[in-house]
Amino acid sequence: MSTFVHISDLHFGREVPKVLASLLEQITRIRPDIIIISGDLTQRAKHSEFCIAKDFLEQLEYPYLIVPGNHDITTFRVFERFFYPWKKWRQYISTELEPASHTDEFVVVGVNTARRFGWYLDWSRGRISPSQTQRVMHELEQTPDSSLRLLVAHHPFWLPAAYEYRHLIGRRDQALQALQQAGVDIILSGHIHLTYSKLKQGVIISHSGTTISNRLIPHHPNSFNVIRGNRVELSLQCMEFDGVKFQPTKLSHFVRSDSGWQQT
Repeated sequence: MSTFVHISDLHFGREVPKVLASLLEQITRIRPDIIIISGDLTQRAKHSEFCIAKDFLEQLEYPYLIVPGNHDITTFRVFERFFYPWKKWRQYISTELEPASHTDEFVVVGVNTARRFGWYLDWSRGRISPSQTQRVMHELEQTPDSSLRLLVAHHPFWLPAAYEYRHLIGRRDQALQALQQAGVDIILSGHIHLTYSKLKQGVIISHSGTTISNRLIPHHPNSFNVIRGNRVELSLQCMEFDGVKFQPTKLSHFVRSDSGWQQT
């Protein structure tokens, strides 16, 4: 059985110190096989924010896999956004924008869904291209049938009805069909600052809220998810900050059949 800690939307520059301290305590207690960070590491993609984020990553005692979010591209420095949007990411965080981690028990593949511009007014929206989908499928080609397959993206593949105005990831339907055929078990994402899970075409969509920032939606506290299991059975435990520390709240169980995952 493998254990994953899924955190998201840290927004360094808007972090809350006591929430950050509790997160680090919980990670030490949980002892995950890998920590998955699904984007928006910074608030405004400033050097100072990337420096704080780098210090945080260096404190982690366990392996991690991280992809960027839309906040990790500058909003106001137009020349930087268009011509070298990932320079600071590569300088402070990683030379890779789409990392992958392979073990005997699981495979985690990251996709960079943030874009420097789009043919719409809201440039915070994300997209997954056909070439990115093909890359994920290629990463999974040699994966043993028994290995759990996780995809990490910043932008959501499913949204509750009340939040559909925030937009799904572009090319969601085409990508999801291909990913399902490639055997992806679970898609981890962030962006909306809500925590939830949903089955879509036999694939588990698991979403983390903002884990340590003060950019909260009313009545939705800081949160992260703990995923435990294998390719036969999985549990998703939501951890929410109660004002003092992170506490377990919602718990969901899933089992896998020939037709995909089902919630029990």
